[in-house]
Parts: sequence; structure tokens; C-alpha cells
Amino acid sequence: MDPLPAAAAISVMVAVFLGLLALQQMSTSGRGPRERLNTLFGAPVVERPLSKSSLLREDRTGSVFGLGSLISGKEWADKAALDLDRADLSLRVGEYVALRVGLGLFLAAIALVLVQAQPVSILLAVALAAVGYMVPPILVSRRKKARVAKLDSQLEEALTLSSNSLKAGFGLLQALEMAADQLAHPISTELRRTIRDINIGSSTEEALLDLSKRCGSYDLDIVVTAIMIQRGVGGNLAEILDTVAHTMRERVRIRGEIRTLTSQQQLTGLVIGLLPVAIGGILAATSWEYIGDLFVTVPGQVMLAGAAVLEFLGILLIKRILAIEV
Repeated sequence: MDPLPAAAAISVMVAVFLGLLALQQMSTSGRGPRERLNTLFGAPVVERPLSKSSLLREDRTGSVFGLGSLISGKEWADKAALDLDRADLSLRVGEYVALRVGLGLFLAAIALVLVQAQPVSILLAVALAAVGYMVPPILVSRRKKARVAKLDSQLEEALTLSSNSLKAGFGLLQALEMAADQLAHPISTELRRTIRDINIGSSTEEALLDLSKRCGSYDLDIVVTAIMIQRGVGGNLAEILDTVAHTMRERVRIRGEIRTLTSQQQLTGLVIGLLPVAIGGILAATSWEYIGDLFVTVPGQVMLAGAAVLEFLGILLIKRILAIEV
């Protein structure tokens, strides 16, 4: 009996089972205490604040195959939960891990079924399993960056609204609540989480620190630091927020100038990265007898795999060089 079809069938079965189990866990996650608090406050409450003192802290580890008890308290699990929170995803860590494992097994099974040459199929299955396992974190990271960028774009307006409210005589919490009412998601959601966290017992300092950690925005870190300093040493908070808002505007302007100055280099990097792929496609279409050995022989496939890895590393290096922090 050939072991490859059996391994492929088992991989597909496990992947499908893990996927269905993760979906079932997402649809039946516990709601008891939160529903009672939603009734009390009349709106969704803080879902997963980060400070230990918060009364509404939620366990994000999940319960797929008992993973909650196994990964609870682990540093990597806490980091994964924070990344999911920053990406605005409702997945638990256990469901997230099950999804990664299931996707890796599914891609490995596809490689075992489609490729018959045993050494190549095993290597390809291992490579695709690694790719499948790493794709979800990449998607989460992209979603997280997009959410942080949107939050940063709303921060200047939130500071202006809060400053005007403070000048009109409102307190800090009232000013934040007015800003939350006027603005859209995600900053309105985060401000409401912070306000409700304070309303149920957390200190203002803890709630602001949780807000900063939960959002992962450098600009918001500046705002929270300014507010914390003002609460410690005193001063006119409205003027401080106006100054911070001006700093935010200048940072946005500088970022735009940097994007303009580096746009040519980014286009050059894109062209250089796509050039080998384009040349390979043209040769495959016009001179298959010249380039075909790369695809049908083991040494050629190894060379293609090495070229793909080097291409990927080159793209990452170009992006790192052009990623100028402001």
C-alpha cells in the first residue's frame, strides 16, 4: 500500500475537522457574564482589556482540544491574543492555532496527492505545510497594520474634539465620550472600552495604559504619555492635547513627504522583484525545451526553490531598507 495517499487522506480529514471545530467554537463562545453586563450598560462592554485589575477581562486562549488549559499563561499565547485584538478579530488563540495547523495539513495533503515523485512530494508537502502555517500570521499582521493606520488617521480629530470639550468645561471622561460619539470605528470602540473599563472599577491610569497596549499605535502612545504626565504634575490638559494634535499633523505631513521621495525606489524594487518571474514566464511560453528541465527534473526544482527563497528574501530586504520610521 502506497503511504502517500493514506497520509494525504488523513491530513485532509484532520484539516477539515480542525476547521469545523474552530468554527463551532467561534459560534458557541461563552456569553453569560457579558450579556448581563451588556444589559446593565445598554451597549457592548469591554471585550478583552489587558490589565489584571480589569473586571471584564476575557480568556482568549480558547478551548479547542483543551488548548485553553495548555496554552493559558504562555507568553506566546498572550502575544497571539494581543495580535488578534489589535487586528480586530474575534478568534481565540486555540481557534487560531487550530486554523494554522489545519491549513498547513491541507496544503501538505494537496502536495502529496498532486505530486507522485516521492522525494519531491515529501519536500513539497513540508514546504507547503510551513507556508500554510505562516499564512494566517501574515494576514493578521496586515490587518493589524491597516487597523492601526486607520486609528492613527482618526487620532488628530479625536484630540481636537477632546481639547474643545475640555475648554468647554467638561472632564476628561466626558471629553473622551464625546469624541467616541462623534467618530467611527476603530477609535470610537477603543475609547468606549476605556470609558467602561473605568466605570466598572479600573483606575484611569490603568485604563489608558490598556488602551495604548491594546491599540499598538505609536501616536496613541504619545497621547497617553502626555495625559499621564499631566495627571502627575498638573497643567492645562486642553493645551497639551492641542500641542500633541499639532505634532500628529506634522508627523502625517512628514510621512507623506517620505512616501513621495521613496516612491521611485519602491517602484524600482517592485520591477526588480518581478523581472525574474516575467523572464521565466516568457521563456516557458516561447522556449520550453530550453527551460523545461528546471520544472521536470529534481536538480531544476531544487534550483527553482532556492531562487524563490532568495527572491523572497530580496523583497523583504528592499522593504526593510525603504521602511523609514517617523
